[in-house]
Amino acid sequence: MFSEFDFIIVGAGASGCVIAARLAQSEKKPSVLLLEAGGKNDDASYRVPADRFALAFREPSLNWGYKTVPQQHLKRQEIDYSRGKGLGGSTAINFSCWVIGPDEDYNEWARKVGDDAWNWTNVKQRLKKIESYHVEVPAEHRKFVNPKAEDHGTTGPIHLSYADPWEKGMADVFEAAQEVGMDVNLDVNSGNPIGMGMGAGCVYDGERTTAADYLKNAPPNLNIMVNSPAAEIIFSGNRATGIRTIDGRAFSARYDVILSLGALNTPQLLMLSGIGPAKELEKHGIPIKIEAPEIGQNLQDHCFSTATLLRNPGTDDRSTFEANSEAARAQYQKDKSGLMRTMYCGVPMGWFKNDRVLASDEFKSLDENIQEHIKKPTVPIFEVATHTPPLYVGDYDLKPTDSYLTALSFVMNPQSTGEVTLNSADPSDAPKVDPNLLSHPFDRRVMIEAMRQTLDYLEAPAFNKSTIKMIGCPKSRSDDDIWDHCAGDLFSSWHMCSTVRMGRRDDKGACVDPDFRLRGAQNLRIVDLSVLPLLPNNHTQSTAYLVGETAAEKMITEYGLAHEGFSQIKL
Repeated sequence: MFSEFDFIIVGAGASGCVIAARLAQSEKKPSVLLLEAGGKNDDASYRVPADRFALAFREPSLNWGYKTVPQQHLKRQEIDYSRGKGLGGSTAINFSCWVIGPDEDYNEWARKVGDDAWNWTNVKQRLKKIESYHVEVPAEHRKFVNPKAEDHGTTGPIHLSYADPWEKGMADVFEAAQEVGMDVNLDVNSGNPIGMGMGAGCVYDGERTTAADYLKNAPPNLNIMVNSPAAEIIFSGNRATGIRTIDGRAFSARYDVILSLGALNTPQLLMLSGIGPAKELEKHGIPIKIEAPEIGQNLQDHCFSTATLLRNPGTDDRSTFEANSEAARAQYQKDKSGLMRTMYCGVPMGWFKNDRVLASDEFKSLDENIQEHIKKPTVPIFEVATHTPPLYVGDYDLKPTDSYLTALSFVMNPQSTGEVTLNSADPSDAPKVDPNLLSHPFDRRVMIEAMRQTLDYLEAPAFNKSTIKMIGCPKSRSDDDIWDHCAGDLFSSWHMCSTVRMGRRDDKGACVDPDFRLRGAQNLRIVDLSVLPLLPNNHTQSTAYLVGETAAEKMITEYGLAHEGFSQIKL
C-alpha cells in the first residue's frame, strides 16, 4: 500500500465513513485513505437489533469507555461518555434512533454560519441521499405512526425502519399522550417533531445498520486501515501534509487531511498537534503551532433524567423474553427471525413545548435571538422517550418477573457549555471532558419542568390501568425534590458537539469556516459533530451523516472531482 494519498480521513464514524466513500466514489477517483483507531467491527453478533441498548457495555473493544470529570453540581457524578471504536464509530454502539429534528434548527444553522447549504430545503434533499427509509408500520398502529415515503429517501446506504410487530403495550404510550393533551405526531422526522411519535430505527430486515455500510463494496482507490490510532498531524509550516500514527507510521496527503474523530477526539488530536489554547498546550509541554483559544471549548450535549412505572405482571413481554433469551438468540442465528428483531426495537419519542418554561424568569433572561428561536412552532423545549431499559429505579429492587415502563426526560436547546482538554501529551490517554451539564439556570428550569410534565404524563389513564407504583422518581412535584432527583439521576445522550465550532467567514471566534477548513491552517479540514454551531434538537447521528455528505459535496465541487480538471489543481 502506498504511503501517499490524495486525501486522508482520520476516524471512521458517521462523518468519516461518508466523506471517505463519497470522495472515493467521485468521477475522478482520487486515492483516499481512511484511518481508524479501532477494528473492523464485522462480527455479525454486533448487528442484532434487540442488543441495541446492551452492545456498548457488553463489548468493551467497541467502546472507548470515556467518563466525564466529576460533576460537582450533580452530586459528583462521573457521567458515562461512551464513544464508538472501530468501523462505524459510535453508530456501531449507539441506540439506533434516527431523528433529524426541527426544520428551524437548520435554518438557524444556515444563519449562524452564513451558508444556505444548511437551510432546511437543502438539508432535506441531502438527507434523502443518506436514507433508505422503509415506512411500513403495523396497520393497527398507523393512527399513531404513519410516515410518507415521498418525504424520505429510499435509495441511500442507511436502511431505516419501524419495529414490526410492536412490543406488547407500546400503543399505551400514544393513547396516554392523547389523554393528557400532548398530542401525537405521525412523523417526527417531517421537519416538525412536536408531539408523541416514534423515530425510525437504524434497523432493517433483522439487522442493525451503521456507518460502515457506506464502505460496502469500497472501490480500490479507497484504502481502509484499522487498528491505526493517530498520534499527530504532520505539518510543513502551517500546511497539513499528513498523519503520524501512534506506532510511528507516517502517511502523506497531496491535498487535504480531514479529521473526523468526533467532538472529543478531534480537539484532542488538534491540541496534541500544537493547535489550541496556548495555556493548555504549555501545561503539557506541547509546542504551539497555531494558537486557537476556542479549540475544545463550547462543548454541548443533551442530557436526560428518568422515571419508571412498575406495572402489573404481564403488562409487557420483556420478562418472558429475558427468561427465554437463549432460545430467541438461537432462532435469530438460524434465520434472523423471532423476538431478537422485535424486543427493544421500537422506541416511542416525542418533543414538546412547555408554557411554564416560556413564562419563567430563566427563559426571559436568555438572549433575545435565542428566545425567538425557541418560540418558533417546530422547536421543542423537551423530549420524552419510553421503552428503554430501566436505567434508574431508586431503592426498588427490580425483579426479573416485573413489568415496567421507563420514561426519559431530555433537555432541548441546552445553554450549558463545557470543554475538552488534555489529561497529558500522550495520544494514548483519554481526553479530559467536563460537559458542565445543567449548569445554566435555563437548563435546570427545563429539566424540572420536563420531569414535572413527564410525571403527569405517566399518570394518564392508559397507564393507570396497569400501574402498581412509580419508582426511581422525585419524592414530590416540588422544584426542590425534582431537582434533587435529577441531579443524582442524570445521563448523557452522547450527543457531544461544537468543540471546533463553525462560523461565518468574518466570525473571528469560530474555529472552522463554512467549507470545514480549520482557521490558521492550510489543507486541514474538520468534518464531524465538533463543527456544529448549535446542538440540533434531535438525536445527532443523523446530523453526523449530514455533515459528512455536506463536506463531500463541497470538496467534490471545489476540487473538480466530478469533472475534468482534478489533476491540474495547483496546491
